Amino acid sequence: MKRASKKVREIRFHGGKCGRIICVNSYAEQEYAKRLEADDRVENYEENCRLDPEQFQHVNPVGIRASYLKQEWKTDFLIHHTDGTQAVREVVREDELTKATVLEQLELSRRYWEAVGVSDWRVALFREGV
Repeated sequence: MKRASKKVREIRFHGGKCGRIICVNSYAEQEYAKRLEADDRVENYEENCRLDPEQFQHVNPVGIRASYLKQEWKTDFLIHHTDGTQAVREVVREDELTKATVLEQLELSRRYWEAVGVSDWRVALFREGV
């Protein structure tokens, strides 16, 4: 998950399942998108999916900075499965898991998606050099 207003690099490539050009912000996200393209259970997916600020009122704010609830955010991947279910994946490098801000942002994402009815939420962990 990342701030919607944050300037980041853009990596563009054609997403066959989406039928359009995909724009991700890291090589880890690009690698994860390749996994989604190869997964037969995935019908399509949305990258950098903006969170609806109106839904933050349904998110439990305990342990989340109040300023985070006033910002615009994007989740890494909203996945639509062939069986009609949805899933969310936040792509994180292993070394980022030691940062309190990253953990707080992940928890905000988890609570947001739970509040809007998506229970299949996970972190896609990437290790450098693996």
